[in-house]
Amino acid sequence: MPGLEGVDQYPGHLEAQASLHLIFFLWGYIKNFVYAEKIRNIQHLQERITSAIETVTRGMIQKTWQEIEFRLDVSRATNGAHIEKY
Repeated sequence: MPGLEGVDQYPGHLEAQASLHLIFFLWGYIKNFVYAEKIRNIQHLQERITSAIETVTRGMIQKTWQEIEFRLDVSRATNGAHIEKY
């Protein structure tokens, strides 16, 4: 993952990367939802954030974790070598 150069020298680095993938996914999803319309004030921003969080489903989280687990398995199997996924 870009920005994590050198992290592979630490135990658990793949699991840390997996957690970051989930965080980035959620942040991107919420941000896109919140800013889909112009924010008028702080109260409106709070309402949009709350609404966005309420739309995150258990299925979305499970699917994201499945993708992360797949990437971890591939990374372990290839000893961290870069591969193309089509």
